[in-house]
Amino acid sequence: MTSFFGPRRRNRRIRNLLIAAVLVVVAFLAYQLLKNDDSTDTTSSATVPETTSSMAPSSVTETPVATPTPSDPTYVILTREYQWLVPSIEVMELQELLGIGADGLYGPGTREAHVAALEENGLSVSGVPDEPTGCTIVIGEDICGIQIGNLMEIAIPAITEGLGSPTQEAGWYTECGTQYRTIYWAALFVDFTRSELVEPKVVRWGIRNSFHIINGWEKTFPSIVRFPESLLVDWNPNEPSTPISITDLPTPGGPLIVPEPDLFEEAIGAPLLYNFSTDEFSLRTADYVVVFSEYSGDPPGSEETEFRWEFTDTLRLCENPAD
Repeated sequence: MTSFFGPRRRNRRIRNLLIAAVLVVVAFLAYQLLKNDDSTDTTSSATVPETTSSMAPSSVTETPVATPTPSDPTYVILTREYQWLVPSIEVMELQELLGIGADGLYGPGTREAHVAALEENGLSVSGVPDEPTGCTIVIGEDICGIQIGNLMEIAIPAITEGLGSPTQEAGWYTECGTQYRTIYWAALFVDFTRSELVEPKVVRWGIRNSFHIINGWEKTFPSIVRFPESLLVDWNPNEPSTPISITDLPTPGGPLIVPEPDLFEEAIGAPLLYNFSTDEFSLRTADYVVVFSEYSGDPPGSEETEFRWEFTDTLRLCENPAD
């Protein structure tokens, strides 16, 4: 009995010890594994708020609009004083800065763009010139309440009250057997006529001005010059005997005077027609006539280029008025 049970009992004890040792090793490895997982989770969760915190401020950062300072050329151009409808290089610089047509005249379009630029830059608009009040100038209509046929002694005081004193006066001159006198209020002219039997009276009025490429408009405009809405006339300037007719094509109204002929054609919506005998371009509507000519300088294309414009209600034959 002793020889039979002794070796087997010893073998069982050894086996139990080995199993216990294996269990201890497995338990130790499992503990290390769980410890590493917890450490990784803790580290990851700790870094997330840091990333979120660093990104948050960038989502609300805004770049402030830079306001021009007194030493900035833009500030100087925007804030200096301008005169209404007085041609100047300074107005051209302002118009170029504003990105609008640069004709050198401070009118309603320039004023609107100027005010918008000042407000956008946080600058005062107190120095912006106001549109003057006075006679409304609409080509083809009465001027300062004066109609065609009114006596000169009545017309001159009425126009002077509305537009100021005349800037240029010429004496009487004879043309095509008729006596004329032309008086200017800046770019606005009034033609008077007389005879032995008729007292001096208004025969027509209009706008006559020249635009120089270098210096801008030669004369000031006494006020805003507007066109009435009208209908285009179908005619051929090279065939004066051909009957003319009023079409149903409308032309827009408003302040449409611009120095360049192509821009005027675009604004009015009709072409200027060339007259071979007079070397002039013209356009007619039911209410007014436009005459344009160009002096290209000497040599042609030089800096002396000049655009000459006339806007009136009618043209007279043998016209050669004193400038």
